[in-house]
Amino acid sequence: MRLPASPPPVPPGPPAPRAAASPVARPSDRHVIGLAPGAALEAGGQDARKYLSPGPTVARLIDRWLRRLRRVVGDAPVVVDMGIGEGLATARITGPSTLVIGLDFRHDKLALARDRLPWSLLVRADAGMLPLSQASAPVVTCIEVLEHLVAPDLAVAELSRITGDRCIFSVPWEPFFRLGNLARGKNLGRWGNDPEHVQHYSPTRLRAQLEPWFAEVRVRRCFPWLVAVGRRPRPGPPVRLP
Repeated sequence: MRLPASPPPVPPGPPAPRAAASPVARPSDRHVIGLAPGAALEAGGQDARKYLSPGPTVARLIDRWLRRLRRVVGDAPVVVDMGIGEGLATARITGPSTLVIGLDFRHDKLALARDRLPWSLLVRADAGMLPLSQASAPVVTCIEVLEHLVAPDLAVAELSRITGDRCIFSVPWEPFFRLGNLARGKNLGRWGNDPEHVQHYSPTRLRAQLEPWFAEVRVRRCFPWLVAVGRRPRPGPPVRLP
């Protein structure tokens, strides 16, 4: 295990408003991928509305999906979660003795994750420029992130670079995810598509997204999501900045 001994350097800024065992890096203008066009930089509470306030059917689907992810993550002592958001999913798929290193682009979401996972280490980072060394993270998770990225190849390349054993991905399974939104009257003007979803994955497309950077890729269906595990990371093709 070759995780960094301390958080990477962050731009200077005012001290955190409260002492915590999980420092949160201050915002930086440096980024490679950033957010989807039109996405708000401040979106605290967005995850809670999804995970904590759905109807009973959606709640059962979310619970089944997170239990599947929990089994895939297992009892890993350290998990690097790229796109941790407010920490709601991460808290349910990792064990109480797991050290979570959470990375996210949105600083306000990281602040909420710090309150939910006070034992974790949280750092503001861009998916295309992760502040970890090669093969330093035994288990990496990337949950509902790729569909938000205008340049997912850059993110997958970085995730492969830092993965020591396996990287676990999950994305909405299209077109079923959008159809589910339509069925419950959500995003009707966009045919069920979330405004921040700029990529759309079927099992075939998700496999094609990951295989250039992982020699072994397994994709499983967990309606209306897909769960994939990439092992044996390898250098992929060159990728261009967006």
